[in-house]
This record gives sequence, C-alpha cells and structure tokens, in this order.
Amino acid sequence: MLTSLLGVGDDPVMTFLVLTLSGYAFYLLLASLNYLYFFVWRRQRYTPDYTPNWHENRRAMRLALFSMAGNALFTAPIHVAIATGHSRVYYDVDDYGWTHLGLTIVAMLIITETLVYWAHRILHMGPFWKHLHRHHHSWRRPTPWVAVSFHPLDSFLQAIPHHLCAFIMPVHIGVYLTSVVLVTVWSVSIHDRVSFFRWGAINYADHHSIHHWYDDHNYGQYTTFWDRLCGTYRSPVPGRGHWPPKDLI
Repeated sequence: MLTSLLGVGDDPVMTFLVLTLSGYAFYLLLASLNYLYFFVWRRQRYTPDYTPNWHENRRAMRLALFSMAGNALFTAPIHVAIATGHSRVYYDVDDYGWTHLGLTIVAMLIITETLVYWAHRILHMGPFWKHLHRHHHSWRRPTPWVAVSFHPLDSFLQAIPHHLCAFIMPVHIGVYLTSVVLVTVWSVSIHDRVSFFRWGAINYADHHSIHHWYDDHNYGQYTTFWDRLCGTYRSPVPGRGHWPPKDLI
C-alpha cells in the first residue's frame, strides 16, 4: 500500500523494501532524538541514574533492525491486499463522512486496546514467552533503543489488531496509517523512562518501566483499562505497588 501511495507499484518485494527502509529511518530518527535529549543532553534532569552501556544499546539496535525487517516481511502481504482493494480501507472522507471517521477512531482504539492487551498477556505465557517475548524483556531498564527490539513474530502478533481493523470495517487510509505510525511513536515514548502526564488511566512510561521490571503487570497499550479490570495493574506512584523497588533506588 505504501508503494502504491508513493507511485512505485504494488510489487511485494518493493513493498517489503519500502516498509523495511522506512521503518529503519523512522525508528533510528525517533530513538536517536529521544536518547540524545533525555539520556545525553538533559540526562541530569531526566535520567540522572542512567549509566551509558553501548554494548546493550547496540544489542537493542541489532534486534530492532532484525525485528523491523521480519515484521515488514509479515506485513507486506497485508499492504498489498489493501492496495489491491481486498480490504475495507477507503481514501475519500466524503465516502462515509466525518462522523464515521471519528467513530472509526474510537472503535479502533477499543478493538486494539482489547486485543493488544490479551495478545501481550498471552506472550508472557509458556512457549510464547520462552521463544518470543523474553527477548524484549532482556532489558529490565529500557531505553528508546529497546522500543521495537522484539522477535519479529512477537512484534507482528502485537500489530495484528491494527491491521485487522482495516478488514472488518471501513477505515480511512489516514486513520489506518496514523494508527500504525503512532504505535512506534508510543513505544519509543514508554521506553524512555520519562513521564510528563501522570494520569493513571494512561499507560505512560513509568507504567511500562514497571512492566519491564516485574514482567507480570501493566500489559496495556495506551491505557490501563484492561489491567485494572483484570487485576494486572501496578501503580508507579512512589509508595504504592512497591515502586520503585529497593534494588532499583
């Protein structure tokens, strides 16, 4: 689909290359700027306890690049299917109107929030954990470089809900692409240890730091709704939920 928008056809190989290279560029730019600002330039203010470890950072980058290439391989057929009219993606807002577009955004948030929570929780179980998700959790104290450092299949399984929406209901191309891009932006944001808006309903960086430290809490995507409902929520507020742990202070 991206190749179609760029005017270079819908060849599967070209689609894979575009997805991979654009993913690399976006990740490296976003993670680099985030790391430079919070972990280098303003380190004393935001991450004063951080000790640079470039062996671990390079390891995270290598896995991230491998993950994005693998994820692009899995995603390319989906983009080709969308570009060739085999989905319910549409391109003109007037086809369904602004009200429908707004309701689509709400519906996609509900669907992805639910399915990502359960996919993420299942990835913490048995063989899914052993063979897939444990790679991402090898970093207990994450940095922006860890944001997309997954086994490729792990990454794809958590992205499926966003792609699924394009096939089960009419979704404007802008809404679909924004949802896919926003996932990467959000992932970098919640792996940088810096929280600006500490509203308990939002799965902000401190929530996700707890997830990396304890492994079995705060599985949510953008919100803490399902964690609270299912008893997997742990508060990042000091003094509640045993955070921060004594060995992290």
